[in-house]
This record gives sequence, C-alpha cells and structure tokens, in this order.
Amino acid sequence: MGSVVRRGSRDDVKYYVKYKDSDGRWKMRLSHQPTKEQAKQYLREVEARVSREQIGIAEPEDAPKVGTLMDTWAASLVNRNAADDRRRLTKHLRPVFERKRLAEITLAAVMNWIDAQRRWEDARTRKRLAEASIRHNLNLLSRFFSWAIERGHCAINPVRQIPQGRRPQQAQKRDVPWLKDDAMVRRLIHALPEPVGVMFYIGNRSGLRTGEIVALRMADLEFLHEGIIRARYSYDGPLKEDKKGTGKMKWVPAAEDALRVLGPVLDRRRAQGAGPEDLVFPCANRDGSWYRKEFIEACWEAATKKLEVDLTWYEATRHSFTSRNLEAGASLDEVSAALGHSSPVVTKRYYDHFIRKSFSAGLRAGLGLRGDEGARADVIAIDKPRPRRKRGSEST
Repeated sequence: MGSVVRRGSRDDVKYYVKYKDSDGRWKMRLSHQPTKEQAKQYLREVEARVSREQIGIAEPEDAPKVGTLMDTWAASLVNRNAADDRRRLTKHLRPVFERKRLAEITLAAVMNWIDAQRRWEDARTRKRLAEASIRHNLNLLSRFFSWAIERGHCAINPVRQIPQGRRPQQAQKRDVPWLKDDAMVRRLIHALPEPVGVMFYIGNRSGLRTGEIVALRMADLEFLHEGIIRARYSYDGPLKEDKKGTGKMKWVPAAEDALRVLGPVLDRRRAQGAGPEDLVFPCANRDGSWYRKEFIEACWEAATKKLEVDLTWYEATRHSFTSRNLEAGASLDEVSAALGHSSPVVTKRYYDHFIRKSFSAGLRAGLGLRGDEGARADVIAIDKPRPRRKRGSEST
C-alpha cells in the first residue's frame, strides 16, 4: 500500500507519492498536485496502473538527461574546490551517468558504479583508484542529487540509501613516509620549474596546503622578518577552516632562510608593479590567476621520476612538515596551530604514532633502578631470592 509524503516549506508544499512499481521496487515521485487529497487520488491512479502490470509513472519523453543537469549544476558551483569538483565530475561521473535519466540511477546502479571504480586504473599513474577517491566521487554524486531534489528534478537521493557500513572507507594511514633529507629537498627545489620549486619550499618548510600556497598575496609575506607567514585564502576562496566565510586567517612559521629564498621572488613581483593584494605566484597562462593543482602535481611527478623519489606532493610538503616537527619534539598544540587544525585532537588522530614515541627526559629519568647508594651508571645487580627449603630437610 502506497502513501503520500509531504515535503517542502510551509509556503511551498510539495506532495510525493510512494508506491511499489511493477518491477517490485519502492519509488517516490513528485505528484505535482496542489492538495493532499488530490495527491491521494493520483496515488490510486498510479497503483491501478501497477496492478495492470504497467509502469506506475512513465518517465516524460522530455525529461532532461543527467549530463545536461550535471552541466547546469557544475556551472553553479562556487565552493573552494569547485575546479577540482568539475574535474572529477568530468572524469568519473559524466562518462557513467550522462546518458541516463535521474529515475534510472537507483541504489543498485550506484553500488555497481562503486564496484566498477575499485577495478579502474588511472590512465596517468597506472594505479587503482583509492578508497578515498571513490568516497570523494560518491560524495560528489550525493551533492548533485541534493541539488536536483531542491529543484524538483527528483525526490530520492540513492546515495543516502546505501546500507550502513557499505560506503567506501578511507583507512587511516600510519607511519606514512616523509621527506627527511634536506639535501633531497634542495635537489627537488632545483628540479622543479619556477615558481613551483619555491612553492614546494613553502609547503615543505611551513606546512601550507597547495591551495593556500598558490593564493598567497604580497602582503601575506611582509612578516618574513618576524619568522611568520600569513594565510588568508585557498585558491580563490576562503580557507578550509573558514566554514562560515568570516574572513578567518592563520599564521604559519617561516624557515630561518625564508627571507633569503623568497626575497628575490618578492623583489621581482614589486618590479612588475604588484600591489599588496596581488598574487605572489601569478600564472601567466591563466591571465595572472592562481596556478591549478593539476599543473603543480604534473610538475611534481616529472621531478620525482627524474630523481627517483617515491613521495606524493602532499607527503613531501604538509605531511613532512608535521612529521619533522613532531619528531624533533615540538609541542602538539604548536604544530596543530601551524597546520590550522580546529583542535590538537585532529592532529593527534593522524600523528599519534609520533606523540606516543616522544617521552621527556624527566619521565625517563625516573624509570631506572636505584641501589642503596642512589642512581648508578652501571647495571645494578639484583639479588636473587634464596630458594625455599623443603620442610624437614637439614642443612649440610
């Protein structure tokens, strides 16, 4: 027995009919009826069609294809990672769903798509798609369906129907390799084209994200003599931590030689007439806009292949910054603040293995054995207890 579901706001009420179609699946569709009574009558007509082994609600011939709707949605994206979302949409979602209609993308279709992604190989890296990438693609599909529901194109988000525990899970990595050799850092800086080499230096020494590096303004590097760098933007939007768009900024440490390394870059930009709010690293091929993440990663892959370094850009920059400082004994609070994490708990979640291996000299000093004369440098012999004599035995 079907039912009528009320959705929408008080001023814009929408009635959906939920019914079991002729294929045995439960479906919910917008009734386009102004009142609940009329929606019930519409539901009875739908169920009558199903009883005659017909499709409950036939898909309109002029219903837009998913590809058209995805193009409309992609053009409206204004979030911080909009460019990355559009790239993923083009690469992973459109080829699979663009010729379908929304009603054809069911839970089964989504689960089959997830299974297929686990068998895919990236044509460029020849590596299978990671669970984290699959989860990212799934979240992107869910966001698209949420947008489609808000605009009345469909009523159900099939991604939300995935059973608990069946979504792709990103396993937390422990002891991920990081760049410890400063000589290799210098070699990578010289192997990378300008200004990507300087960007890598900032990421490795200060822990900024890629989007934060490419979005640095001239005024953000005016504090190098104080040993700090200011970050206010990520690409052309706010920082990742700035959820409400209130203009939040953060401060990160600058290396001792940062002024010597970055000084020529700043002098060259000033000679070009750059003002305080102009980009430090403008891309000439993009009319002075910020560098794209894909270009930086392509440069990184070429340099690491040449130098035989098996590390990703993230592992060699932000991850290496965090690992190097925690291993050196920097406090968790200080490192967490430099990373821009909302709480040290977030940093501890991923770098607990460093923190657990860092014990102060004061703690270790109280762990040694002490003899009657106090602490000794040599190993203190421990007297073994005498064996108990059996009852009734005589000493010889």
